[in-house]
Amino acid sequence: MKRKVSGTSCSLASVLLLLFSFGCASVPRYEVRGTLADQAISTTVDSELSKYYLEHYLRSDRINREYDQAIDRALTIWDRRPLDSDSLGQLTQEFSPDFATLYFVSRVYQDPRNRKAQDAFHAHVAALRKGGPREVFRITERFAGYLIVFVPGYAYEKDPATGADFARQRHLMTQAGFKNVLIQTEELGTVEKNAGIIASEMLRLSEKHRRIILVSTSKGGTEVALAIGKLVPPERLEGVKAWISIGGLLRGTPSADQALRWPKSWLARTAFFLTGHRGEVIEDLSTKKRREVFAQLQFPERILMLQYVGVPLSGQIAEYVKGRYDDLKSLGPNDGLTLLADELVEGGVVITDVGLDHYYSDPEIDLKTFALTSVVLDLLEGPNR
Repeated sequence: MKRKVSGTSCSLASVLLLLFSFGCASVPRYEVRGTLADQAISTTVDSELSKYYLEHYLRSDRINREYDQAIDRALTIWDRRPLDSDSLGQLTQEFSPDFATLYFVSRVYQDPRNRKAQDAFHAHVAALRKGGPREVFRITERFAGYLIVFVPGYAYEKDPATGADFARQRHLMTQAGFKNVLIQTEELGTVEKNAGIIASEMLRLSEKHRRIILVSTSKGGTEVALAIGKLVPPERLEGVKAWISIGGLLRGTPSADQALRWPKSWLARTAFFLTGHRGEVIEDLSTKKRREVFAQLQFPERILMLQYVGVPLSGQIAEYVKGRYDDLKSLGPNDGLTLLADELVEGGVVITDVGLDHYYSDPEIDLKTFALTSVVLDLLEGPNR
């Protein structure tokens, strides 16, 4: 999975890193400080317009007529467009990757459900930071009737140190008293094969548990989407109450597209062979294949779907992900492996985390693990459910 809610890396991403680690020429750096979507931002961005957008425009502090008019014209167009990878790619070409990334976060936060979840997430993190074990125990009590079902990422057994097996999350939750299980998918299997395994397990678990929360990451999210969006009849999913997708490759990754083209196709298959992985995963996760499949899925409306999306700006990119981020940035906002808009599910609730990439490395990631689960419970048992 990458450094999901545990701070570990993804085997798939690590292999692809071998192929896309050269990076591009250095980009301009403009120091920026501001707040967006209840998140403090202090880093550098790639253009003066991006800096102005965060520090002034979004605060309605209009002090530069030229910039204000340019942004006004852009938003008149893009606010009417869907928040998808094509639209954000065009906005990136019009302005810059960081401008499009900031716009993505702002646009997500404008949705009332997303705003409520985002604010609650940070409130829970603050409460956990202050309350410690006592606050964790309070959350655990609220989850007494739920089973948390984890779906692992690629090569989770072959490379256990990567964290793709959710070992840290399961350990934390078991210690805290949460009921949880791991679905044993084929670690190098195709999306379709693993989706079938997940579907069978969900049918089995639903016979014994009436309140289930699915948690997936990276490629596991692709597999869960296919399982609950096509393979399992909606009436057989009554026990599934929520699905948390963390950095899900729901519509594939452009890195796989690039790895299918010569000469990178030869390099890719060689890299996978030398590391003991299967090269078939490259085509399996191509955007051409996965977007076509995803467009056919229909998710039961009663399942709460929450996407936790790491959103890095150019000044927050670590060296281990810089090559892939640079390769993808002309296509739009990305986390170093997939386009951010491709992680979203129509009708889902979105929580962004500015500064995190596809590895989700964060010193407070343990707190955020419990904060995410608490937000889901708020949404499941709130007055509007």
